[in-house]
Amino acid sequence: MTSPKIQFEHPTQLAASTFLRAVVENEVTTVWERLSRETRGLLEGLYAARNAVALHNAAGVEPSSEDARLAEVVAPLRISVLAALGGSERVGAFGVSGARIVDRNTAYVLLLPDFGEERIVAETEWRPSHLLAFVHESREWLIDLGRTADLSADAELPDPLGAIRR
Repeated sequence: MTSPKIQFEHPTQLAASTFLRAVVENEVTTVWERLSRETRGLLEGLYAARNAVALHNAAGVEPSSEDARLAEVVAPLRISVLAALGGSERVGAFGVSGARIVDRNTAYVLLLPDFGEERIVAETEWRPSHLLAFVHESREWLIDLGRTADLSADAELPDPLGAIRR
């Protein structure tokens, strides 16, 4: 496998920071809006199984406070991310690397632990602890559960979206 191309100013960097901040602050609308269609579908399916409702009744969660299902659908993902990254306090200390472009529809960023204040450092000065993978759909870069798991395994890093439970 060839090394992915690095891009230092890429929309995935802001998307990753926005997603992590939304997870910490429990802004479920923002979390939902940053997820790929496939990831949303998986979370809706989990919600349906957990609540013993027909899948068609769980589908189509809207990213607004008017949809009472939203907080419950996002909760397992939020809990999993916070557990994988060490809790709310630690998530804010992560830095986000430049984007790695896998192909025209897939990119990822590396999460750098205990990064502190914003600054630029050489790659030799840090070691990533996790990665977040994105897919390009509907003209946006959105976090994808499956690609994050696959690329995390390839990089021998733990999956930050990891152990989502019912």
